[in-house]
Order: sequence, then structure tokens, then C-alpha cells
Amino acid sequence: MGLIALGGKIPALDSRARPRTADRRLRAADPSQLLSGPAAARPVALSQAYLAAGAAVTGTAAALLPHPDYFDVTGLLLVQAAAALWALFMFVGAGRIPFWVMRLGPALATVMTTIAVYFSGDATSGYSLLYLWVGLYVFYFPLSRVDAALNVLWAFGNYAVAIAITPSPAAGAEDSTVSHFVITAGTLVTAATLLTYLRGRVEKLLARLTDAARTDALTGLPNRVALHEILERELERAKPERRPVSLLVIDIDRFKRVNERYGIGVGDEIVRRFGSALEEKTRLIDFVGRSGGEEFAIVLPEADQNHAYLFADELLERVRSTFSPPQVEITASIGIASTPSHAENPAGLLAAADQALGAAKALGRDRAVIYSPEVTNVLSSIAGRRSVESQAHVATVLSLAEALDQRDSSTARHSQTVGRLCEMMARQLELDDDRVHRVRLAGILHDIGKIGVPDSILRKPGPLTNEERDQMRRHPEIGARILSSQELDDVREWILMHHERPDGKGYPRGLTADEIPLEAAILAVGDAFEAMTTDRIYRPAIGQQAAREEVRRCAGSQFDPMVVEALIEALEREGAPVL
Repeated sequence: MGLIALGGKIPALDSRARPRTADRRLRAADPSQLLSGPAAARPVALSQAYLAAGAAVTGTAAALLPHPDYFDVTGLLLVQAAAALWALFMFVGAGRIPFWVMRLGPALATVMTTIAVYFSGDATSGYSLLYLWVGLYVFYFPLSRVDAALNVLWAFGNYAVAIAITPSPAAGAEDSTVSHFVITAGTLVTAATLLTYLRGRVEKLLARLTDAARTDALTGLPNRVALHEILERELERAKPERRPVSLLVIDIDRFKRVNERYGIGVGDEIVRRFGSALEEKTRLIDFVGRSGGEEFAIVLPEADQNHAYLFADELLERVRSTFSPPQVEITASIGIASTPSHAENPAGLLAAADQALGAAKALGRDRAVIYSPEVTNVLSSIAGRRSVESQAHVATVLSLAEALDQRDSSTARHSQTVGRLCEMMARQLELDDDRVHRVRLAGILHDIGKIGVPDSILRKPGPLTNEERDQMRRHPEIGARILSSQELDDVREWILMHHERPDGKGYPRGLTADEIPLEAAILAVGDAFEAMTTDRIYRPAIGQQAAREEVRRCAGSQFDPMVVEALIEALEREGAPVL
């Protein structure tokens, strides 16, 4: 359905103040996640595979090439074979191996190093350098910082055990062994400290680069890339239960003129303030971004097209108040699309919202339009600005009236029926053809303001509370705001007054008989008669004959007597129900 509206306020979409940089939720909670965590599972496994393979090749070469007599070559080759098997396991399973298994890798490598040192027969042999390999690995590719520290302590303990159980190959070697342990441990700690520092710098750089790639530099908001990711994620999240998600595409009207008149510096400041104004109106669960130039977008989870429409009205009002004289005066246009009604994928939703934005521009700017194929067809097939503004606007609000009827099956085709009744009365009163057509259009659109009334009130089976009744009585004023265009000035006035009464007890202005336009009086009778002859959730229909008697009884107080007689005569002339 195509909708064009400037409506009231929905509690579910009340704004809430929040700090700038709404994209804070897009960033990783821990920068280390850039180099570790589930996303890095395959690189972590491959790094272990390369480390184990390198150790196997190096250790095997050291055992086979000329070596001291006290080397236990068989034992050393078995250790290197185990390292080779671990390397093969990591190569084959990279990306599929559970993280808990990969967490064991450095600890197992440390144990194999200890065994290799033992089989080398010398605690100061070259095999002890493999402890450094493990230390360098865990501080560059840590599964967590705690794991890295624990693996270093594990290496110290293992080397101490290796020194204790490995016989000294020569007399007086104990002193050199202790020195070697201190130097090895000190080298490991120093390398770990340096790597931790360097890795932190790399993570910060990667975070800044990632943030820059997804953040608009001028406003600090998510850019087009980030918005697409957000929209895709929210659609996936909403898909299982088919919950609504709405997308607003917002464009600053005639922004090129602002740049030409005031300069690019002023234009940039307006863009920054515009982004802040949008962000201040959104909820914590919403996402605001700048998609480029003077165009912004807002993703509204848990908001259908009607709620998004009223929210768009609040945004437009905020823009008008923020950028009013003596400041640079600007307005904005908004295109709205919602899932699942308009599209179910990001590309389709963006395309629909863009088309709705084009319709808002064509209809005179400073307004919001919900995507509608009908409006798109009208805009693409009609040439001439005046024709587009007139016909596209009417097509859009007619679609809105139809959408409102569909909100409650008990009132289906209510607007069309009231339009038909109004046409019958207008012809009976011998109005000219143009006024007849306008009155019928007003009948179709008379309840358009109910888009601002929650379903909980429209569908309530029992009596309304005073607060709910007050909210319901706002719909004529909301409807008048929706129809705020030159093409529908007469219709909007009739709709604004269609709940006024000759006795002055109507709303919203409390007008009396002489102050109520004839067309508004026609709407009042048509609306009441249709309501009485149709089953509603709160009461059954009373039938045509009883409805005729009721409108006659209320003639002069609630209804214009001349209009009531026109309805009765038209129904009798038709000789058949219009419902």
C-alpha cells in the first residue's frame, strides 16, 4: 500500500536521548577479537600447523645431522613424528577443529619440547629454543591473554622439570644450565612483552581502519557499508517470527542550493547537525547512518510501516524546528519501506525506500511517503510537474485509506462504502459533478487520520477510557495534516470538520450548524450510517431500517436535517442496499 502521512506520536517509537556515535554497537567489545576468536579459527589452526611442521623438520634435521653421542636419536625422531602428525591434523582440520582442541596445541608443544630436551641429553641443547617458539606463538596468536600467560608459566615449569631430569653431559655443567635457564626465561618474557605491545598497536590500527571503513568521517555515523550490514543483520533477526523492520531513507531538500549560497563549510555543518537531530529522535535499538552526500538512512527494528510513518513525521517536525529562521532554513523528504510487506531482503528494501523517496520529492518535498507500486507507476507515466503532484498525491492517500480498512476485517471497505454514500447524498442535493467527485473522495479519505490511532484502541471490544477517547478524537486533525497539499485543501477542511455537530457538541472545534460546511455534514451522516449498518467488534449491526430511524432521530442535533433527508431519499431511490 502506498501511504503519505504527517501524523501523531506512537509511544512505541518515543525518542530517547543518547550519546553520539550510534555505531558503537558495531564495534567488537575486545580489540583482540580482530586477531583471535571464532572469526580467526582457521588462521589460528594453520599457524599451529606451520609451527609444528617447522619444529618437526628442524628437530629431525638436528637428530640426523652430526650430533653429540649422548643424543637419543630414536626418541628425538619419535617426538618429531608426533609434531608432524599434529601439523597434519591442524592442516586438514583448519576451520573445523573446535577451539578447545586448539587451546591444547601450545601446551602439547611445550610438553614435546621438554621430551625432546630430555632425549637430547643436555638441558642447554638447541632443542630448548623451541620453548621460545611456543612463547612467540601464544603471544601473537593468543586464544586469550590468560591462555598466553598460562602457557608461559607452563613453559617455565616444563623447562625446570627438563633441567631436573636431564643428566648433565659434562662436569660443572650445572652452573651453565642455570644460566641458560635464566637467559631462556628472560628472553621469553622480553619477547612476550615486545610482542604484546606490538600486537596491541596492530589491533588498534586494525580497529581504526575497520572503523574508518564503516564510519562517515563528517558525522561519525555508520556509512553506507555499515548500514547495509546492519540492515542485513536486522532482517535476518526478524525473519524467523516475521517481525517488522522499517527503513527510512532521508534526503535534505535542495541541499545543492545551500552549498552554492552559503558555501561548503556551512553545508558540512548543516549535515553534522542534521545527523545529530536524527540520532536524538531515535530509540536505542534504532540505527542512524549517512549513506552519502545529503542522504541519511534509519533502520527501525520492530516497527511496521504505519509506526515508521508517524515516526517520520516527528523527524520532519524536528528538522523544521531545528533549521528554522534566523538559521539556514532546510526541510527533508523521507522514503519508507518495510519488511515483510514491501521486500524481504536488503537490496529490495533499499530499492523500495529509494522509490518512495523519489515520490516524496515529486510530491513537493518536506513530506514522507511509504513505498507503493501505484505511486511509482503514476510518477513514471505522467509528465508535467503539476500533474504529478496532483495525481500522485491522490493515488498515495487513496492507498492509505485502503490500508486503514485492512487493519480491521470488521471494517473492511468502510472507506469505499462511506465514499459511495457521500456521492449519493451529494447527487440528491444536486451538487455539481466536480463537487460530487470531491465529496466522494473525502468520504473515502475521511478516516485517514486513524493511522495515528493504535490498534489497541481501534480494535478494543469494550468502551474506551477518557484517555483513549481523547486519542481517538485526534484523528480528524491528524487526517487534515496528512492531506496538507494544495490539491486537497477543500477535502482536508471537510475531513477536519466531519465530527462537528449542529448543536455544537462535536469536535475538534465545537462548531455549530451555520459554521459546518455542507460537505462535512454529508461526511458525518455517511460515516455514522455505514457504522450502524456494519458489524463491529464492540457491537453487531442494527440494520438499514433501524439506522434510518436513528439518523432521523438525531437530525438537528447530531446531523444536518437536510443531509439526513437526502440520504433517506437517495436510499429509497436506489431501491437496494449500498453496503
